[in-house]
Amino acid sequence: MSEEIKLNLYQKIRAVMQDVEYLSKDDAIEFKSTKYKAISEEKVTSTVRASLIKHGLVILPIEQVHKRVDTLTTVDVRYKIIDIDTGEFEILASSGTGADTQDKGVGKAMTYSYKYLLLRSFAIPTGEDPDKVSSAELDEKQRIEQEKRAKEEEQILKQMAQKWKILAGSDEGFDKWVDDMKTRGVKPQQMHELLAQKLLKKNKESA
Repeated sequence: MSEEIKLNLYQKIRAVMQDVEYLSKDDAIEFKSTKYKAISEEKVTSTVRASLIKHGLVILPIEQVHKRVDTLTTVDVRYKIIDIDTGEFEILASSGTGADTQDKGVGKAMTYSYKYLLLRSFAIPTGEDPDKVSSAELDEKQRIEQEKRAKEEEQILKQMAQKWKILAGSDEGFDKWVDDMKTRGVKPQQMHELLAQKLLKKNKESA
């Protein structure tokens, strides 16, 4: 009986590459006039996962750093791919960006990061790259969000100006006060609350 051949970590990585030679896109993205096909994280993970289990490999996230600018969250992640038979491992790195106006930006970015870690580490081709056109959708979302914030701030400034006029008797000094508060890092909503408190105090005193 022939002796079983033991594969090292890098030979197992090569075996996964042999198992998963190509993945076709399974998702259709439509945004206004922009249409393109993409490959889902579910398809990438489920396909590669089966091969990882088969060859005794696991991938663990070991370090994550993220930052958020407006609606965009970017993560830089370090992963460890481990041969469970020998304990041999290698450190891998990947990054991802997710767009979200609430608190799901990190999760979306992590999903993107992991999907592309698998695609790049195992050199899995998927056909034409759709990412060059997906920025149109992102730019539109950012524009809408910026317009929304601008309208909200404009409405707050109008309300603040009315309260300032009641407190001071005129509009004089209002613009300068707003600029001074902004340089101190005070947000419009906080300024509005401050004026509202002063107006409430004045009404109580005159009552």
